Amino acid sequence: MILIAATAAVGGYFLQQSLHTTSADPVIKTHPPASSPVSVVGQLRPDFMLPDLEDKQRSISEWDGKIRLVNFWATWCPPCLREMPAFIEMQEQYADKDFVVLGIAIDYKDTVQDFVDSLGVNYPILYGEMAALELTTLYGNRLGVLPFSVFVGKDNKIISVHNGEITAETIKNVLLSQNVK
Repeated sequence: MILIAATAAVGGYFLQQSLHTTSADPVIKTHPPASSPVSVVGQLRPDFMLPDLEDKQRSISEWDGKIRLVNFWATWCPPCLREMPAFIEMQEQYADKDFVVLGIAIDYKDTVQDFVDSLGVNYPILYGEMAALELTTLYGNRLGVLPFSVFVGKDNKIISVHNGEITAETIKNVLLSQNVK
């Protein structure tokens, strides 16, 4: 019963989001084609552009040559919020080692801005409302789970995907597997 209620609440939220017009004009390109393979690990990451909190269009390619932790989240998602302090810590610890956390909010800009300001987020935040939700699917989130995180290597191939909350230990292990110390 709780699962049904939660599913209905999330579905209602996204229906409401889809009816809301946004200034975010995302551009999503894929390689391979839009149909997600069974596993995206080892595949080239999809290209996309989404606005940052200053409404500047940003491309994932801006961070090519770095290991990226692309984290899809929302302000209304408790596990998303719990993992953010670890992202702040990892960004600070590994920024000079070709690593960047990239947060992609599935939420309204104003709500995201207020939250990011209060928490002191030190990594790039983009927002995309419903387009960001579509993007999670292209990155391998077949279940529509939040939070959802994807590690992308310096070669632009997806290293791993994580459904649900991720820890600093998991991030460190992925970085160690990529020879980042």
